[in-house]
Amino acid sequence: WEKFASYAFNKSHATCYAWGSYQTGWLKAHYPAEFQAANLTKNLSNMDEIKKIMDDCKKNGIKVLNPDINESDARFTVNQNGEIRFGLGGIKGFGDNIVRAILAEREENGQFADIFDFVERMSGIVNRKAFESLLHAGAFDNFGICRKQFMLPCKNGDIFLDTLLRYGELYKKDSMDSSISLFGEIEELKPERPEIPAMVGDEDILERLRFEKELVGMYLSSHPLDQYAFEIENFTTCPVSDLDALVADCEAKKAKQKAYIAGFVTSTQQMTTKTGRPWSKTVIEDYNGSYELALFGKDHEAFMSYMQLHSAIFIEGDIEEKYFLKPEEKAQGKTSPYAFRVKKIMLLGNVTDTFIKGFSISISTPMLSPEFRERLVKMIKSNKGTVPLTMFLFDPEKKWNIEFLSRKFRVAVTAPFIEELTSMGIKYSVIKK
Repeated sequence: WEKFASYAFNKSHATCYAWGSYQTGWLKAHYPAEFQAANLTKNLSNMDEIKKIMDDCKKNGIKVLNPDINESDARFTVNQNGEIRFGLGGIKGFGDNIVRAILAEREENGQFADIFDFVERMSGIVNRKAFESLLHAGAFDNFGICRKQFMLPCKNGDIFLDTLLRYGELYKKDSMDSSISLFGEIEELKPERPEIPAMVGDEDILERLRFEKELVGMYLSSHPLDQYAFEIENFTTCPVSDLDALVADCEAKKAKQKAYIAGFVTSTQQMTTKTGRPWSKTVIEDYNGSYELALFGKDHEAFMSYMQLHSAIFIEGDIEEKYFLKPEEKAQGKTSPYAFRVKKIMLLGNVTDTFIKGFSISISTPMLSPEFRERLVKMIKSNKGTVPLTMFLFDPEKKWNIEFLSRKFRVAVTAPFIEELTSMGIKYSVIKK
């Protein structure tokens, strides 16, 4: 050890590491948003590291917001509310020259008042492709127009996006003509701002998130699996990104193991083997990573209907030998690699009804007040369902723990229900079938 210490990790080396660790630890403790914004900017091209930093931000209550045409800089920055704002330079679809032009215009003439002000000032610089990238990344969200509205038809029959860009071109041309015109700027001759079409139906959340992932490399406004957070937390045994490591562990121990995973189908392909047998290759993704499933023969036939693009699915499977060896092969010392074999698939939205037997909440006596009781009863009434509800009441003074089984109320366990319980500081547990 003395010999090793003399050359490999001497005092000066150790001191530098300690000092660097202290500085970054201090920055993260006192300026967490700024520290993470700098980390995100530094790792802009490393998506695996970006995901880790984003998870850390979420865990520590730091919001990472969509790009904003009036607030974003070229890179990640922190706004006045202590939230991290995604940088315009991180959006795919246009170069640094457009980013610099937008920032220069904003600095010289102030923020953009609305979407019309933006096209009037930036027409000829921001082309259609760049405009669509800004739109689908969420940079125009604060103008109060839904992203879907840009794709709805105006009175002239063209979609609002096309009409808006054409208006910007006419406005720019008119401004240039007016500067050399004998009559100057006559309001009556100016191009008229097009009317924004009324919103029809709801925003397509999945399409919105797909564009975000494509343009900024991650989901920002939400995640396709957010509405299934309860199912993932309570009924899966591991993230899909850990499945390969779990398979390797089972192979090393020569032990079979059950695994329950859930994810979002991001791509699927149906193919045929050289012998004419159909098979499929599907990629599913969760919060932490992705996993590729290959289905052959009867498995392909039984489960392919669930492998629809953008479907949220729950998979029950066994980690076991990939193929079974004959006794004489085993005697010869041959081994079979282990793999994850699908046994059952269902839609993620049906998991709670299938596996939950009961639901319990835990409350302590210091939490009780007329307001708390009123809010709790109101919440339970608004979440009527079929799941039996149990309440555990704990008195820290007398150490009593009393169980109440509700005969009057049964609940529907949904994401909003869980969110409200959490916001009230109520702990819960699930009784599985």
